[in-house]
Amino acid sequence: MHPATKYRLGFSRTGFVAILLPMIPNVLWVLLPPVSSTLPANDSASPFVEVAGTVSQSLMMAFLVVVINTRWQSTPRKKVLAAVAVACLIGYLVLWGVYFTAPITPLLLVTMAVLPSVYFICVALYLENHPALIPAALFALVHVATTAASYL
Repeated sequence: MHPATKYRLGFSRTGFVAILLPMIPNVLWVLLPPVSSTLPANDSASPFVEVAGTVSQSLMMAFLVVVINTRWQSTPRKKVLAAVAVACLIGYLVLWGVYFTAPITPLLLVTMAVLPSVYFICVALYLENHPALIPAALFALVHVATTAASYL
């Protein structure tokens, strides 16, 4: 079987749910922003980096939803990846709770960039969606680096 036939285009419910779950607090933040937040923008000094982050995030999300590995099988390694992804997601959601209820610190903000980045990489690895893994890794690099540069 040719390697290209390992994937097909379709709709991955798992990928769709995986990208929706970490977005829930972001939607809440848009609808009910914290009153006391006077944080500077989390933007890169370079427009190229900003575009690379946006494009990689969009591609990662699209690939997780529309690219399906036709040879996916459950393995013990994937169960570990799923556990790490769930732990990162829960940690991220807990940190959003802290963000809305406690003083906002630079460490909190950087950790809030690291956890979803690791989560999306684990999801791509779990689904064996290697096309999504490349933009997920680039998104992680840009997101964490930009957040660290903005707030540390």
